[in-house]
Amino acid sequence: MKRSVIQAELTKGATRLRVQTFYYESPSEMVRRPSRHTLALMSSRKKSSRGHFFNRHQADRLSDLGSLMFIPAGHSLFGMGPGGAQEMIACSFEAGAIPALSPLERSWDLSDLTQCYDIRSPRISDTLRRITQEVLTPGFASDILIDALINALPVELSRYFQTHPEAQTTPVSKRGQLSQRQLQTIEDYVREWPAGGVRCEDLAALVGLSRAHFMRLFKATTGMTAHAFVEQLRLQQAQTLLATTNMPLKQIAGQLGFATPASFSLAFRRLTGLTPGSYRTEYQ
Repeated sequence: MKRSVIQAELTKGATRLRVQTFYYESPSEMVRRPSRHTLALMSSRKKSSRGHFFNRHQADRLSDLGSLMFIPAGHSLFGMGPGGAQEMIACSFEAGAIPALSPLERSWDLSDLTQCYDIRSPRISDTLRRITQEVLTPGFASDILIDALINALPVELSRYFQTHPEAQTTPVSKRGQLSQRQLQTIEDYVREWPAGGVRCEDLAALVGLSRAHFMRLFKATTGMTAHAFVEQLRLQQAQTLLATTNMPLKQIAGQLGFATPASFSLAFRRLTGLTPGSYRTEYQ
């Protein structure tokens, strides 16, 4: 059994966005079969979450579920995990209504669907988070920016699936970008918040590149600097901890690598427009 709290909803043409927190029993199981193509970003995905696609005749073996997933319309996904609170940004698209998604309007067999369990694309994740931020805390010309980001999202999704097989086997792409495997290695390292902080030279060493070459490839691949990427991950984790726990701000600041609660509060307010205390009050 689960309950949920909806923070925001948005409909733009054939696209719908929902920001929601689910509170699952421990452990939890669920089956989803959406009628619309669904892209889901779970900002609090537990590493032990697993699942598989299935139909009436066969089922894929259980696989690890990543924080970003895609469920094609009409396909069934079984998932299981440790339960607890999970924040989700879900963007769904009406099947057959968006030309940019035409490459995905096809027959998916179970081997194809394995690409959907763990989408490793900072561009797609960042676009979802930017839309969400504009919906939750609108700024100047938010409507124009939201329209542009929503139009870009199906394009990025289709591009990902067209290049995904090559990205999984090639260390650096032919277009001078980091591979999906390299990006995931970097993200996993950053999320652990190593003692002493995250340095560009350490990230470069993880993927066997010089610092200068790594910074060029990272910007070309994600559209952002490594520093901005690290700040984005810290903000994501901070939002999850504030919304789903009663952990003191001092403890959150220390866990995320901030020197003091004051520096954490300053960075959080700069990125969201809210103080950590205000965010916790609004979303808990």
